[in-house]
Amino acid sequence: MAWIALEGMHFHAFHGTYEAEKILGTEYIVDVFVKAKISKAAKNDSLEDTANYETIFHICRLEMETPRQLIETVLVNIIERIKHQFPAMQALRVRVRKCNPALGGRVDASWVEEEIDFMVACPRCKTKFISYEEGDCWLRFPNLHPATRETLERQFGGSCLCDDCLKTYAG
Repeated sequence: MAWIALEGMHFHAFHGTYEAEKILGTEYIVDVFVKAKISKAAKNDSLEDTANYETIFHICRLEMETPRQLIETVLVNIIERIKHQFPAMQALRVRVRKCNPALGGRVDASWVEEEIDFMVACPRCKTKFISYEEGDCWLRFPNLHPATRETLERQFGGSCLCDDCLKTYAG
C-alpha cells in the first residue's frame, strides 16, 4: 500500500463568516493523501491505475472557487468528489488550512482535517473490500427484492456486504 500525496496546493479563496473574508479573501493550503495499491499502476506504467494528481488538483480548485462559510464544508465537499474518482483508493486524508485567520491576534493557520478508511469487512464472510457507500449500500443491487432487503437489514444491521455476498442474495 502506498500514500499518494498532493501537498501544499495554494488558493486565494473567499470562505468565511466575516464580511472582509468574503470581499478580500484569504490564502488557503490544501493537502490530499490517497492510500491505494500502486503495483498495477507501476507494472503497467498507467495513469488510469493510480490517483491522478491533476484530477485531485482540479477537484480542490473547483471547491475552493465556491465561497462557503466554513472550511469544514469545503473539506467534506472535496472528500465527496474525490472518493468516487479512484476505484483502488482504500483511504483518503484531506486537510484544508486557512492562513492567517482574522482572530484579533497572530495565528499562523486554522485547519480542519479528516481521514476516512474505505476498507471494511463483510459481516457475512469477513472478506475485506472497498466501500465508499454510506447508508443504503444495497442500492448497488437494485434488483434485490424488498423482503430480501428486510432480511439483510435484520441480519446485518445495515452494514454493507461484499459484492459476492450481495450477489448470493440477489440471485
